[in-house]
Amino acid sequence: MKKKWLVMVPVLALLMTTLAACGSGDKAGSNGTGANGEGGQTSEVNQLVKDPFGKYEEPVTVNIGKLINTQGINLPDGDTVEDNQFTRYVESRVNVKIKHEWQVERPDSYQQKLGVIMAGRDLPDAFIVNEQQLKQLVEADLIEDLTSIYETTISDTIKKFYDSYDGRVLSRATFDGKLMAFPSTNIGGEHSITWLRKDWLDNLNLEVPQTLDELLNVARAFIEQDPDKNGQKDTYGFSGVPEIAKYNMIHGFDPILGVFGAYKGQWVAGEDGSAVYSSVQPQMKEALAKLQEMYKDGLIDKEFAVRKDPNELVASGRAGIVFGPWWTSYSPMFPDSFASDSKVEWLPVTAPLDENGKLKVHRQDPTGDFLVIRKGFEHPEAIAKALNVQTEGLRMLDPEATKLYDGKKMPWHLWPFTLQLNDEDNIYQINQQLVEAWDKKDPSILNDEYKLMYDKVKRNMENPKKDMNDWVETLARFVASKEAGSENLHKEDVVFFGQTDAMELKWAVLKKMEDEAFLKIIMGEEPIERFDSFVTEWNKAGGEQITKEVNEELASK
Repeated sequence: MKKKWLVMVPVLALLMTTLAACGSGDKAGSNGTGANGEGGQTSEVNQLVKDPFGKYEEPVTVNIGKLINTQGINLPDGDTVEDNQFTRYVESRVNVKIKHEWQVERPDSYQQKLGVIMAGRDLPDAFIVNEQQLKQLVEADLIEDLTSIYETTISDTIKKFYDSYDGRVLSRATFDGKLMAFPSTNIGGEHSITWLRKDWLDNLNLEVPQTLDELLNVARAFIEQDPDKNGQKDTYGFSGVPEIAKYNMIHGFDPILGVFGAYKGQWVAGEDGSAVYSSVQPQMKEALAKLQEMYKDGLIDKEFAVRKDPNELVASGRAGIVFGPWWTSYSPMFPDSFASDSKVEWLPVTAPLDENGKLKVHRQDPTGDFLVIRKGFEHPEAIAKALNVQTEGLRMLDPEATKLYDGKKMPWHLWPFTLQLNDEDNIYQINQQLVEAWDKKDPSILNDEYKLMYDKVKRNMENPKKDMNDWVETLARFVASKEAGSENLHKEDVVFFGQTDAMELKWAVLKKMEDEAFLKIIMGEEPIERFDSFVTEWNKAGGEQITKEVNEELASK
């Protein structure tokens, strides 16, 4: 549910020599005080600088570069994406005025703009970059060291968010012990679980499956025993997608891979502690052999690789097993399944479990975007203050900020910085707050955003499925998101998410090679022994070199 800009504009590589030659930013406004806000200032002024929500006596202007798609935004008369209820709120709280030095509407245009400004060192005061661009800006000494700003001025709320990731976020923005950016955070708990037609289980007197063998038996029963009681042999086992598996995606086979300790497309720790690519490990061969067997036995939709709409079988009431994250019920296929059969009941389960009673999943990439501040900007702490106010308002932690949303549906990216920040286990936290409020019959303990969720749950409980929006919200927020905190989860650490030099040149070819080989193996077009030759080819085509570079980069950290 989150998007990351990982595109590397070719012009940047061509202009790295220019970047390396650049010194500190030379825009007007730098008075040499640096990130500590010192240099002859009074202690009172220093205290104001350090106060996370301290309001300046005189306005401080921050010029930013921004990617923002304005299509579909119905702003009130007189408002703009630069001057709106959110930016004015920030100004009212800390007297920081946000100006757009430039803005673009498309991600590709943004990347091109970054290439030009980085090469010409004509940087705005603050802007968002990806990880590769962050590294280049650090190497070129073009951005501020934010270590002291983080310690003194970043709010406790934001620090708490970062702390929930156990250093896995801040470390990505740290170079030689210096914090060089404020990273975004990508919440966890969005791994795939198993969604089952509970009404079909009940029709066939089947127990909720826990192990893979039990799940496969349910799939056979769903295919062979007329679970919808329509007198026709028209039901299926598992749906699927050609990509096979991916974090935060519906219809992937991730839960089955996890039974074998296999993960697709991740850099994990090998037996000797070095980074290895999960897709070429022996565990993946075992998992593919099982998927091949399932496909041969007809448990997997024979048309999954070419079916235009992977939701089709579920939406039409012909499939009763879906792999997907907690938010899967928001997909249109769930309301469509109700239209096909009003008796439908979906049950999310943390399954299938391995021999140790665990559903094995890999952790998400915890960050992807980075807010940087040009070197030499006179008030870097002002950007931290604005980010503090934005975060409190966006998360509705500030009661005054909740008024900004009354009767309005303004997109979050109208706040100054398109930087999402939250606790890693936010999905489970929301669930637990909703459950507590429901048990106490007291929604007053919730913030305004969660009260809306509570109201939907209440309406659905009183009139089940009368309103599809209330039904899918209840399934997602009140039922499925509880599984994000299941004690039966094993979360495999991923040790590397970045991009090496060889990756930039060869990764697209290697990924295509992997996807094609896996698909052919599962569908029986290639024997399972094809996996061994694939691994050899993958290493020769650049995989071995990339693995070396990944370990070298990890060692350098």
